[in-house]
Amino acid sequence: MKRIVFFLLYFVLPTFAQPPIYGERGKELSDFWGKSPHYEITDRYERSSFLISTELSPAILIHSNQSKVLLFANMEKWGLSAPTFCALPLRNGIRIIKRGESIPSPSQSAPWLLSWFAGAEGWAEWDAPILIVLQHLPKLVSLSEKGLLLSFSRQVGDIVLMPLYGYYKPPQQGKDYLAQHNLPSKNIRPWQWEKGLPKEVENRCYFLGQVLRAYPLYAEERFAISGDTLIIRESFKWRYIVDDWGTKPIRFAPLPPVLALALWAGNHKYSEKPFPMLFSHPITDPDVFTPYGPWMGITNVDTYEVRFPLLKYVHIMEEPKLPEIDNAPEVVKEALNWVVRRMGEKFQGKDWQEIWDHGGAVNYCWQVMGDRWYAKAIPYLPEDVQERVKRILAEYMRNFVLDEKNYKPFKGMLLLVGPGIGTWGGYDDAGKFSSNLLETLWCYAHFSGDWGIIRGRWETIKRFFITPLECDWKSFGRYAIAEMGDEAAPPLYMARLAYMADDYDTYAFACYIFVRELVHHYVKQVGAEYYRLNQPWHSSEFMPKEVYLTNLWGDLAGWQIDGPTYPKVTGERQFNNRWVRFSSEDVARFYRDILGKEVAEEMELLTKRAKQGITPYTLHEDTAHIAPSIIRLRSLLLNETPEKLYRLSPPSKWNLGRCADGVAFCLSFLRTSHPLSFVRLIPQRNPTKFVLGLERVREYTEFPALCLAIEGKGRKEPYIRWWGWKAPQRADLPNGEWWSFGEIVFGDGIESELDSRYLNWNTFMLYY
Repeated sequence: MKRIVFFLLYFVLPTFAQPPIYGERGKELSDFWGKSPHYEITDRYERSSFLISTELSPAILIHSNQSKVLLFANMEKWGLSAPTFCALPLRNGIRIIKRGESIPSPSQSAPWLLSWFAGAEGWAEWDAPILIVLQHLPKLVSLSEKGLLLSFSRQVGDIVLMPLYGYYKPPQQGKDYLAQHNLPSKNIRPWQWEKGLPKEVENRCYFLGQVLRAYPLYAEERFAISGDTLIIRESFKWRYIVDDWGTKPIRFAPLPPVLALALWAGNHKYSEKPFPMLFSHPITDPDVFTPYGPWMGITNVDTYEVRFPLLKYVHIMEEPKLPEIDNAPEVVKEALNWVVRRMGEKFQGKDWQEIWDHGGAVNYCWQVMGDRWYAKAIPYLPEDVQERVKRILAEYMRNFVLDEKNYKPFKGMLLLVGPGIGTWGGYDDAGKFSSNLLETLWCYAHFSGDWGIIRGRWETIKRFFITPLECDWKSFGRYAIAEMGDEAAPPLYMARLAYMADDYDTYAFACYIFVRELVHHYVKQVGAEYYRLNQPWHSSEFMPKEVYLTNLWGDLAGWQIDGPTYPKVTGERQFNNRWVRFSSEDVARFYRDILGKEVAEEMELLTKRAKQGITPYTLHEDTAHIAPSIIRLRSLLLNETPEKLYRLSPPSKWNLGRCADGVAFCLSFLRTSHPLSFVRLIPQRNPTKFVLGLERVREYTEFPALCLAIEGKGRKEPYIRWWGWKAPQRADLPNGEWWSFGEIVFGDGIESELDSRYLNWNTFMLYY
């Protein structure tokens, strides 16, 4: 009941009644992207052998026109051995065979088999039961040290192979990893299954056996905007597998796992408030762990919708106001005086190049991150200083910031490269800074009123919007970014810029990306417990209580996790970078509304560490372009009053340095020196039609897999692997250091080599 009331109060009832200051702009969304041209079915390959991997499922699909297939083959290359047990459902019950045993013409009552590795060579720490779902009744099932041999009267057809619990690794006997560390045990003990499968395991096999009869190949994602709500619609295409048992398929329309992680955290009370979203259908959670989040979905639908009432953070902004100086606390007067004096000294109005703070244009990448604070200071300045600042910033924008020769062209976009900010064949750090430039551009245009330059240079500005190019379906938000100041802010300000540039399509698309990025903010605050409860992670090192989700990586790496003491050895403590460049009042409001309790707890930890000098976030100085002060963070995230901030950092201890650094610090006191007020920038509009989402800019996901990776391009036999866990020995193969589930040998071996292709943006194929 409390959550329903919260939803109504915060997201349904109108919160602000101020008139719009941006006016009615834009037109209906166009859909010139139309339907994705990348979706393709696999009919042309049916008379050969191939494997399919998709980000929509933790399973891989194996198809062959041969009459037999050997799974888990040649595992000795990795210092491992084949499964020790295999369970089959027969007419008279579950039959379990050991390695060295065979069953000719098994009278299977269902299409699945279950293999596991208890006691196998190299599998000393944990197990990974593998579910194998067949299309045709085998004439022989044989388990040996060579692997699991399946022979058929006609052809193999489709086999779907999936880790029964996803990436979760049940610890071996006597090593109940979670219970040893006072975490709830999952009670999954494959070493006890030799005498019979537990009913829960058997039921799981039957359920997933039905789910894997409808293998998802493609998700078409569309979005629409209705007032302050974003709506995402997911529609799926399937490969239906008609098997010899007449199994009725269960269509399992999956949620992007990072979005499912946000849902999980709210449902399991690991956050005080749930992430604001509403699904069109009830959610099913089969408890399958993936490196990106839980595999959840909606059964027996082809399409579902999710409503996110979150666009008020784009459409409504916090209004900066001068404090009532006569009645203001002394610390507020001190902060205001510092801003006015130093801005007046810096901006003499003689030459735009007086903007430089870091030794000139050579450090432009740092400069432009800090320049947003000069624009934010404008409302607090006397008119004569305001005019000088506006004039210098206008010339700087025209002569330098929006001059394309100051950027590196890459795939049609513009990358901001500088000392320590590079690119290594992708968008990389330079792309991150390009996107961040959008916040500075909005601050300049909004606080100076100079929208003419935005409209005049709009085609250039659009080329800075890298954020969507580093998102995909399963990640939901952006990859390879630990700094939360770089997450939701760029698309938020891109949306406002696009709206004022009369580019309604880009405005809507940026709103859509903004909501995706907010999901990352949420799970980075409350999602780590999901991984603690599914340990061991990428190693056996125990994950303590204080850990954070930092970077999201591709392949099967998933969320990178660290904290003050975990892992014991690491190249960089990425959790120290969480709040780098965090400067958005609008994103901070989301934290206060949804994650107030959680972020307050983190701020207490950071403040304590700041007093001990063991965090980059300090009490008495700010770095406008990198690490915010504790004062800035507590002002933005907790709305703490100047009096409270003063107790942490009195003016006698301030070390304000460069002008932009000091402005960022002092505005922290000024913004909470009066009751906050808000203004609506963008009016609510009638619902738009649904248009194509990420697929318009992402032709494919670089690594479309959730739990199992398939390798083999240029080889005769494909093989299956994980990421992160080192195998006992390295195989002389691509990515051969990672843990493997062996090779797949079709028939007596196929002489031709494997090639690869993408079927669409979600799905990848290896084929002969």
